[in-house]
Amino acid sequence: MAVFSSLIPFVGVMAMPVVFLAGVCSMYAISWTAYLLLAQQDIPSYVAMAPPPLAQFIPFVPFLPYRCYKVTRAIILYTWTCLCNLHVLSDWLQLYVHASKAGEADALYCVSMPYAIPFSDKKKLDIFPVRHKKIPGLSQRNSQQTVPVLVFVPFPIVPLTASSHRKVYLQVARTMSSKSYCVVIPDITYYPKARIRESVVDLRLALSWVGANISSYGGDPSRIYLMGFRNSAHLVLLTLIQEAVVLSRALTTHHHSSSPRQTEKSLRNMVQSGDANAAAHGALHERIKGLEIYVPQVRLPPLAGVVLLAGITDVVKAYQHELDLGIEHISFLRRAVGPAHDVCLLHSPTHLLVESRGILDAAFLPPKFLLLHGGKDAMVSIDHATLLSTLLKDAGVGQVDLRAYRNLGHTDTLTSLLGVLRPNRSSYASQICDDLNKFLV
Repeated sequence: MAVFSSLIPFVGVMAMPVVFLAGVCSMYAISWTAYLLLAQQDIPSYVAMAPPPLAQFIPFVPFLPYRCYKVTRAIILYTWTCLCNLHVLSDWLQLYVHASKAGEADALYCVSMPYAIPFSDKKKLDIFPVRHKKIPGLSQRNSQQTVPVLVFVPFPIVPLTASSHRKVYLQVARTMSSKSYCVVIPDITYYPKARIRESVVDLRLALSWVGANISSYGGDPSRIYLMGFRNSAHLVLLTLIQEAVVLSRALTTHHHSSSPRQTEKSLRNMVQSGDANAAAHGALHERIKGLEIYVPQVRLPPLAGVVLLAGITDVVKAYQHELDLGIEHISFLRRAVGPAHDVCLLHSPTHLLVESRGILDAAFLPPKFLLLHGGKDAMVSIDHATLLSTLLKDAGVGQVDLRAYRNLGHTDTLTSLLGVLRPNRSSYASQICDDLNKFLV
């Protein structure tokens, strides 16, 4: 035994190189696997310079040890976050089974409708009428029976692209419909199936459908609220600011219309015909001159307000954060909104607000915004929310409320809404719900 004990230090020293080598191999294996699955759409310079027949066989993977370390570290932290939120998946599975058997009087009864006809009959949205309300066709509703409408925009979770499906967010419907809101959750197409333009088009089509038809489901079309988290918050903000800037730009040269209705009609005709770009004021920034509304013929309904949870508002700032983490190649952000730098800036809401100062008319934006953000959010810095709050107030938006929760992380903001917050964060769930209830009136 004494002899064996004396060999332990020697064996330990001899094993250190083996352990180190195993760690390095694991680091490269994890980072290369992530790149092979998620980063092959990015073509680096050394691949682009290869002969065309050879280029398609050269994989894009990192070789520098520090790059592999950063990618591996980010993946481990991401995996740990997912494991800490397994209770969300368990709760969703039970809810999904229950919802599949729900009857008309059940809290999770929903009506699925296509919203993109005649463009597509495959894109649908789920409508969750208020509890104990009958569905359309079974009773007549009057204006006093209508309730506020909350449109929650799904978001993608890398690498699970199916996470943007409307059925994934049953917990949002459960939480908000229990508070007497008519909840609508549409399917939205995201990268890699489509880029940001198609995502904006989907959202515009869904909102147009809601504005025209939600009254048949007990929703009040004059009280439509829009909500998004992280990437979907960026999509919501971009869709609204894009239209507001283009209409405001056209207004600078067509302010002579005899009435507000004629003014708006004239502006929309200009935007659809392309005349607004040529008539834009010479002092405008070049990016603002080239900005357009995607499918301007699809009208957005008047929105009562917007709720953004841990939203990405500055694409450049978000991309810089990804550079610091070493995940810019496996993230979909730049490829979805760009990939060219100028195109990224066109799809960055805060940059559009800055470059449209002096011409942006706040009347084209919703009258109020609620920004919810965790103080310990390590994925999307709270700087996104504070910058947006300042810019919206400078633009003349009547009500911009920023709620920062000191001890909440990135996913905690969402799980509070799902009603499955971890016990040590449960006190924030009631605060967030109270803030939402005060805002959604």
